[in-house]
Amino acid sequence: MKLKTALLLILMITVGLQARTPFRFRPDDLKARRLELLAAAVHRTPFAQTADSTLNQQSPVTPTKSVSKAVIFSGLVPGSGQFYAKSYIKAGLFLAVEVAAWTMYFSYMKKGDQKDAEFKKYAEEHWSEYRYWSYVAYRAAQEMEDPPFQLSDLQEVHPGPGQVWYLIPEDQYDAEVIRVMRELEGEMPGFTHRLPTTKTQQYYEMIGKYPHQFGAAWDDASFDKEYNGVEGRITPHNDLYMTMRDESNQMYYRATYGTMIALVNHVLSAIDAGFTTRKYNRKKVEARMSYRDMLYHGEYVNMFGLDLRW
Repeated sequence: MKLKTALLLILMITVGLQARTPFRFRPDDLKARRLELLAAAVHRTPFAQTADSTLNQQSPVTPTKSVSKAVIFSGLVPGSGQFYAKSYIKAGLFLAVEVAAWTMYFSYMKKGDQKDAEFKKYAEEHWSEYRYWSYVAYRAAQEMEDPPFQLSDLQEVHPGPGQVWYLIPEDQYDAEVIRVMRELEGEMPGFTHRLPTTKTQQYYEMIGKYPHQFGAAWDDASFDKEYNGVEGRITPHNDLYMTMRDESNQMYYRATYGTMIALVNHVLSAIDAGFTTRKYNRKKVEARMSYRDMLYHGEYVNMFGLDLRW
């Protein structure tokens, strides 16, 4: 019975000590603590700290972010570098600007294409190569000594009030006649351009921009009148055509603003991503947990602490 009683007493003491602290101490440590308790009681120290009972646990250091990666990310996709650095509001702003810039670009490009198709269709309906080469033949008959066509060879047509055309007879209008007219085009006084052989962008620019040479080929023009874009002497159809071309060019010009905004957004986002990532790395938090056994009013108390550094 005495042995059982002794074992039970030892077990109760052990459990009592473990209830006061979650750590087990060596006999030497326990003896030292008891001596400290006794010294504190003698000197009546209301609050004292033991020196050997401190346990520090440092939390894992917050991983830093790569500045170069953030710059590359945002250089490719604006806002992605900020997202990488966990600056989500900035990421959303740069991405929104990127979306708006490209939306602007594609929107105005579409409008420009529509207006481009519109003025080209208008030119097909109201401007004619046949009338243009006939006008070259008409001018050559008046100004050259040995023209391929005399004025009497040309067919006089009055398409409307105050209009007169001198057209090459349709049964004679072929590839060879066009070749001859192209040679005369470079020799005609006052002619400054050559009509492209294919309907390129330059082709559609010339027929509207230089009425002194191409203006007579519009269906509301007259061969016996002189047209001059500098002085504003152009036909209504020529004038409307140029307005449509200007509108198309304006749409394309506005579309370039979208690409400019997108380019600037890429550069600014990349620069900001670098600074944002550096700021993120400077703000990383280091947490340190500590445990101490403290004497408070003669009683041994477990104390825990959290130390934050940034």
